[in-house]
Amino acid sequence: MPELLDPLGADGIAESLLGDGAWLQAMVAAEVALSRALVTAGLAPAWMLGVADSLADTSALDLATLAVAGRSGGNPVIPLVAALATRAETLHAGASDHVHVGATSQDIIDTATMIVAATTLEATLESLESLAGSLAALAETHRATPQAGRTLGQHASPTTFGFVVAGWLDAVCTVILSVMDARQRLPASLGGAVGTLAVLTDAAATRQPGHPESTSVERVLSAYAAELGLVAPVISWHSDRLPVVELGSILAAATGVVASIAMNVAELSRTEIGELSEGLAEGEGGSSAMPHKRNPVSSVLVVSAGKQAPGLLSTLYGSLLAEDQRAIGGWHAEWQTLRALERLALTSTQAAAGLVANLRVDARRMRENLALTHGLLYSERASATLAGMLGKTEAFALVKAASALVSPVSPLSTVLDEQLAAAGHSDDVRTALARVFDPDAPIGQTGAAIDAVLTRYRGIARKKESL
Repeated sequence: MPELLDPLGADGIAESLLGDGAWLQAMVAAEVALSRALVTAGLAPAWMLGVADSLADTSALDLATLAVAGRSGGNPVIPLVAALATRAETLHAGASDHVHVGATSQDIIDTATMIVAATTLEATLESLESLAGSLAALAETHRATPQAGRTLGQHASPTTFGFVVAGWLDAVCTVILSVMDARQRLPASLGGAVGTLAVLTDAAATRQPGHPESTSVERVLSAYAAELGLVAPVISWHSDRLPVVELGSILAAATGVVASIAMNVAELSRTEIGELSEGLAEGEGGSSAMPHKRNPVSSVLVVSAGKQAPGLLSTLYGSLLAEDQRAIGGWHAEWQTLRALERLALTSTQAAAGLVANLRVDARRMRENLALTHGLLYSERASATLAGMLGKTEAFALVKAASALVSPVSPLSTVLDEQLAAAGHSDDVRTALARVFDPDAPIGQTGAAIDAVLTRYRGIARKKESL
C-alpha cells in the first residue's frame, strides 16, 4: 500500500517490487531453485520438479505468520523452510528431504536480496534510459541556446543550455553502464552454515556414490544460479559484504545523479531566474497557504531522495566489518537499509525521467539573464582576446578598469570600445573584441563536447540492444 510520507512511491510500483510480498516470492524462488538444481545434478528424483513448481506458488503462505515466527530465530527463513517442508510432504512423501539441502538462512536471504535487486536494477535502468533519451533530445535542441554559466552561485561566463544538459547526460550514461554491469554480476549465495558446503558435499556422496562430490556440488551451484538469473559464487560471501555494498553504491550514485539534475532544475526555476519550469499538471505544485505558488514538486522530491541516500549507504559500508564466518548484526542491518536505498533509486529515477520529459525551457529568459551584469560575464573572454593583441598584463588591467565603469547604460562592450578608441587602437582590435560579446557566437568546445556525449549515449543504446 502507498505510504503517506513517500509521495514518490505512491503509485505502488516500488511496493510491488520491494515490498514484503516481493521478498517472500524471492525467498521461495531461491528455495525452489535449490530443489530444482538438486534434480539437475542428480541429487534429487525427477518428481521433485513437480513439487518444486507447486512450492513456487506463495498464495498458501501467510506473510504475517512468517514475520512473527521469524522473531524467534532472527530471520523469516527458518519458519519459511518449515512451512515449505510441510507442504512438500503433502505433495509427495519424502519431498521434504529435497528442500533447503545444504543451505543456511543467510544463503536464502542473500540470494533473495539479489533476486529483488535484479528486478530493481532492471526497472531503474528503464527509467534511466528514458531520462537519457529526454536529455539527449534537449542537448541537441538547445546546443546553441545561450545561457549564463554560474559558479558558486554567481554569473561566471556564457555557456549553452545544450552543453549543460550534455553534462547531465554524461553522468546518467555513466550510471547506466554501472547499473548494466551490476545486473550482470549479481551473485547467488550457497555455502551452508559456515560457507564450506559441507552438508551439500555429504549429500552428494550419499546420494550419488561413486561420483566425484566436487562435480556434483559444482553442478548444483551452476544450476541454482542459472535458474535465478544470477552468477554462481566462487566462494561463500557470507562475511564478504562487498556484493551488497557495491550494489548499494550504484543505487546511491543513481539517486545522487538524478537528484543533482533535479536540484539544478529547481534552482533555474527560481522566480528571479525563471529559465526552466516543471510541466506541472492542473493542481500540482500548489501551496496550502499561498494560492499563487507553483512549486517544483518533482524536483523537490527527487532532491529529497538524494539527501537520504548517503546515510543509508554508510550503514551498508559499516557491514563490511564482519567477524567470523557469519556476522553479528551486520548482515541483518542490511535488510531494511538496502530496501530503502533501492526504493529511493527506483522512485527517484522514475520521477526524474518524468520531470525531464516534461521540462519547459525558456530560451528567451536565458538570453535576458545574460544581460543582467551588463556584459561582465564576457570579461574573461574579453581579457583573453585582448591579451593576444595587447599583451596579458595590459589587457587584464584594461578590462578590470572598464568593469568598474559598467552601468545599465554603459555595458562592458561599450566601455571597452570607447577606451580602445581613445587609446588609438586599430579597428581590427575593436572588431575582434565586438565578436566576444555576441551571444550567438560559438562558445569554446561546447558543440564538440555535446557531439561526443551524444555519441557515447548512442553507443550505450547499441550495447544494450546487443545484450
